[in-house]
Amino acid sequence: MEGPAEPAGPSIVPQGSARLTLIAVTVAVLAEMLRYALPQYAGLSAGSAAGLALVAALAGLLAVPLRLLAGPRSLVAVGVGGLLLTRLLAQALSPGVALGALGAACGMLALTALYESSRGLSGVGFATAAIAGLAVDTSLRMAFGTWDPIWRSGPVPWAVCLVVVAVGGAALARELGSGMIAPPAISWRDALGAAALGPFMALQVLVLSSPAFVASSGWLSLTNAHVVLIAGQALALAFLASGLAVRAVPGGLCVLGGTLLGLAAASVAGTYALNGNLVVIALIPAQILAAWLLAVACRAPLRRASARPARETGASSGPVWRVDVGAAAGGFALLAILVPYTLNPSHPLPFPNNALSGAAGVLLGLLAAIAAARGGPLPARAPLRALVAAGASLVLLAGTAIFAWTAPDVPAATRAGDLRLVSYNIRQAMVEGDLDPEHVARSIEAQKPSVVLLQDVGRGAVASGTTDLGVWLSRRLGMRLVWGPGTDSQYGNAILTRLGVETSGRGRMFSGEEVRGYVWARIPLPGGSVDVWTTRLAAGADQTESRAGEVTEIVKAWSGAPRTVLAGDLSALQRSPELAGLTEGTGLRRAPGSLEQDRADGVFGTDDLIFSDVVQQPGLLAVTVRVE
Repeated sequence: MEGPAEPAGPSIVPQGSARLTLIAVTVAVLAEMLRYALPQYAGLSAGSAAGLALVAALAGLLAVPLRLLAGPRSLVAVGVGGLLLTRLLAQALSPGVALGALGAACGMLALTALYESSRGLSGVGFATAAIAGLAVDTSLRMAFGTWDPIWRSGPVPWAVCLVVVAVGGAALARELGSGMIAPPAISWRDALGAAALGPFMALQVLVLSSPAFVASSGWLSLTNAHVVLIAGQALALAFLASGLAVRAVPGGLCVLGGTLLGLAAASVAGTYALNGNLVVIALIPAQILAAWLLAVACRAPLRRASARPARETGASSGPVWRVDVGAAAGGFALLAILVPYTLNPSHPLPFPNNALSGAAGVLLGLLAAIAAARGGPLPARAPLRALVAAGASLVLLAGTAIFAWTAPDVPAATRAGDLRLVSYNIRQAMVEGDLDPEHVARSIEAQKPSVVLLQDVGRGAVASGTTDLGVWLSRRLGMRLVWGPGTDSQYGNAILTRLGVETSGRGRMFSGEEVRGYVWARIPLPGGSVDVWTTRLAAGADQTESRAGEVTEIVKAWSGAPRTVLAGDLSALQRSPELAGLTEGTGLRRAPGSLEQDRADGVFGTDDLIFSDVVQQPGLLAVTVRVE
């Protein structure tokens, strides 16, 4: 049963705006560092990635000895200050596995320290600041065209970094100067509420704060996707600010909310996910639900010490470091969800990765239910404050406006005599451990193509830092984008073209352990339209049968149409027997010159096309195509 409520006032900001600012900046920088660290894991073996993730997750437990030996003020200084310092290092140094692991570890410790620095706030205040920080972070990414400033050099990304760190540092100094608030006696049940921030952040990184995810899954332009996200975040902030939450929240209601949230996340994020308008319909209620569950769960671990005896308040005694353990458990859950999800394209899981996104929602609901009967102050109902919070969120559309304003003009479609075609496995634009779409763009530009066939393209994929590589490359190169999902809607193949597109199509292949896909487009030329197809077949020496099945599906979908080019990463040498189905009795032949080296990629075409000027580079194959 719920004990008597503490005599705390209705304010959601008992210590002033500095604490809200500190939460917002810490959560935003934590999201940045996760998007920075996770792509580093994608290039490792499953064992190495799991080992690094485990070390980072356990870093949160350092809060316990740090608190006991140096006090709570040192915990906040090291945890939050260390995260801000790591953010500076990430901007200054070349990305690498070590720096990514350090960023993740600092993030886990900061997540733990955040509860100490926020003590005295209500759960509503904590959740409000967290949502606001994520909304600002998302708007900044949109202003940079979805390519995180943390990966970029130059004066503008540096200016953003310095402003964010300076604001966070000032809020941290204010917090340390004001002194720590005495904690109450904490039971393990109370402390488990601190774990809620972990699954909450997992949902934000995967779905709820990712414009590229909404664009690729919801079949929206990136501009419209961000507008949808801002609308959801505005409504979440308005709900929290309105005071519509109740003091006594039934645990069963939290379980129901978490179950609905988990079902929504699992249905839109993962290999077997829904897409289209259903994503947009599910997104906004999911944002409100996640914010409410976080507010409910965090009320207990944020309580300050009561002047009333424990026997009157019903509190059970226990040291405050239990909150540190609870928060560290949340950090462990965060990485246990995100790291396997990131690795799934290269190291398939023994179960659909939808289970991971679904588990984040269900876990958030369970943690809220455990902490529901205990809690700190809640604000009074305030409809006007809700309107102000929603209205203030509209400022974040500035990121959308900058993105739209800086969009390059796509040249009018032309009908070139020849087709200069590039096939390129961009491998999520990771170049020697660095997310570098600019390197990819320059490599493509050097071939002066009119059509580009891309494989391993991320559109909101965690392995590429949730960047929308398809849209970014299309803007950077001034080309139109035709997209086709593979493993899921955030990972697949793409066609970029400066020419017109008469029609296009896409399909997915379920012949192996991992879902693959293809995409095609009909390109107009003076001598007749040409169909261009691209795919990435199943990788691995043990996937011979899968590749053979995928070849069969592609040939069946193609149906022998004339003037066809098929190119991509076949994940097997061109003389491998499973690829015979592409040429035996199909009318397709390998482009002359593309056999100068044994390669896993290749270009195939029908007999009514002439191929010339083949150029081969690592991962890239360029060829000129002419209609006979």
